[in-house]
Amino acid sequence: MTTNFNFTRFTNLLKLDIAENWKNSLFGLLGIYAAFLIPMLGWLWNPSAYSFHQFCNNMLGVVFLVTSFFFIFYASRIMICMNSKEKRISYLLLPATMFEKFLSRFVIVTVFLSIQVFVALLALELSRYLLQPLFRLPAEFSQSMLAEMAEMMSRTGRAPVNMDGEYAYSKVLMQLLGFIFLLWNHSLFILGGSRWYKHPFLKTLGVIIAFNLIGGVIFARLVETGMMERFFQWMSENFEETPATTNGLMTAGCLIFASLTIFNWWLSYWLFTRSQVIRRKWLGV
Repeated sequence: MTTNFNFTRFTNLLKLDIAENWKNSLFGLLGIYAAFLIPMLGWLWNPSAYSFHQFCNNMLGVVFLVTSFFFIFYASRIMICMNSKEKRISYLLLPATMFEKFLSRFVIVTVFLSIQVFVALLALELSRYLLQPLFRLPAEFSQSMLAEMAEMMSRTGRAPVNMDGEYAYSKVLMQLLGFIFLLWNHSLFILGGSRWYKHPFLKTLGVIIAFNLIGGVIFARLVETGMMERFFQWMSENFEETPATTNGLMTAGCLIFASLTIFNWWLSYWLFTRSQVIRRKWLGV
């Protein structure tokens, strides 16, 4: 079999992945929908306490938290098709290249999950319209919740105006930095899922928590020794607080986190290419 990428072979593999895991996909869709629906019902129970704008703002927070959780949870399960010896034999023997197999799983936990979230949001909007007569909602609640939430998201990261009438930073850069940072977090769970096939979410989360604790201790030590104060003093002496400086720092942040994200993806693929039927443990894990 050729080792070159073949789109037809890839699409056939993707269809096979979706067909073999349709039950998990259905349960995942229902789980996302339920996680959206339950908080919404709680707020609709007492609509007089909320304006429509505040209701949509609350729902936007719910959608962000639920979507973020499901994305990292699914990312950690990228190699769920390899969590047993029988599954590894079956998947590794499929007539496709390792890149096509990895890309198929990557699409499942990113693009396909995005479609599930979108379908769940449409079902949520429809449910709200159907339940509206039961809750005797004010007339303003007849507006589209998704349209209002989309408008709120478009205003996210809007920069304040400084004394000179200039924006303090670029809104686009701020939104891009936030997106790339979330993408980097997602790539950590892709990496964890490519390393651990059993309980990948808990193991990856445990490692991240451990690194955060170690980083917190190091940061506290730097504060105690005065190094952080000297660093900020050096920054204030050498860089003016201008929109150009802020945009430059955000650009650097985008490049750093984008590089780390690409590295995590590459490392995940590298680990997958070295997959074996009988797995060798590293340090007992």
